Amino acid sequence: MATSLQQVRTGTAQTDEAPKSLMEMLTSPKTKRGIQSLAGTFLTPERFLRLAVNAISKTPKLLECEPNSVIGALMTAAALGLEPNTVQQQAFLIPYKKSKKVRGQWVEAYECQFQIGYRGFITLAHRSSHIDKIEAEAIHENDTFEHMQGTESFLKYKKALTNRGPLIGAFCYVRLTNGNEMTLVLPLDDIEKIKGKSETLTSLTRAVDEAKDDYSRAKAQKKLDETPWVLWEDDMAAKSVIKKMAKFLPLTPGEAFSSAAQLDADSESGNVIDLSAMADVDKTKAIMSGEEDICAIEHSGGEEEEPPVSMNETETARETAPAREQAAYTARSATRHRTPPQNDVNGGFGGLD
Repeated sequence: MATSLQQVRTGTAQTDEAPKSLMEMLTSPKTKRGIQSLAGTFLTPERFLRLAVNAISKTPKLLECEPNSVIGALMTAAALGLEPNTVQQQAFLIPYKKSKKVRGQWVEAYECQFQIGYRGFITLAHRSSHIDKIEAEAIHENDTFEHMQGTESFLKYKKALTNRGPLIGAFCYVRLTNGNEMTLVLPLDDIEKIKGKSETLTSLTRAVDEAKDDYSRAKAQKKLDETPWVLWEDDMAAKSVIKKMAKFLPLTPGEAFSSAAQLDADSESGNVIDLSAMADVDKTKAIMSGEEDICAIEHSGGEEEEPPVSMNETETARETAPAREQAAYTARSATRHRTPPQNDVNGGFGGLD
């Protein structure tokens, strides 16, 4: 029988046999030792274990994920010192439903992916010994925004408080501890390209397009409307430019802020991180220190996988409604009709006004 959440909280879980379920793995001595060695200044192992249990309680679909992928996501969060699935919105453990071919047969399976929120990136940047100040914002048509690069570089930004107009770009400004300043501006076209790499957005948009009836289309559209790129477009645009900026900052190899940009599942490159590999503590440490490259999921044996269908905390957006619900819905319906970083590393610019 799977270990209950109460057993995890009270420490009464049985660990005298090889762990099989996610909850048994989470409370195993090996996992506890791993979290102990990874969690440091910003999270105690005890607090992190409580956060992990809480994350699973709030997102039950994680219990259906491949256990090592969830443990790997938790190890990654612990190593970065970010709280998963809390109101702080620093990081998220997200279950994905994937269709993959196993021994010639297509099967459906859940896998956990790790995403870092806008606030998570800002938190890591402030912890960096190289960064004195960081600001990132979405730019709208009616905001005041001016910038120039070169010998007289400057950046001025003032957010309109009403009627901001459509999104036209985003910027990230960084002042390093040595006094140098850097800025990066992403026009809307670049943001749209990054947005197009989002597995969540792509799969749910496809679900809307492929819906075979009004009920399924409305259900898929509701899920699409709840995705971060729809709900928090400004935050996602700002997150995108922060991740791009991380590539150009003079940071120490293996620094958390730099590693985070590569570990985030909502990656510009579209690569999917093999979080099962991150369940190995030594592997996680090697990746965080920069000694090893990030693990991407490899497709072995020529067996292709379909693009993953992202999941919220409920069923997949492709799921067909039961006949009774379909009939009820039909009856109701019948009654109503990147540019390079613009920086001056050896000089300054006017800063933010």
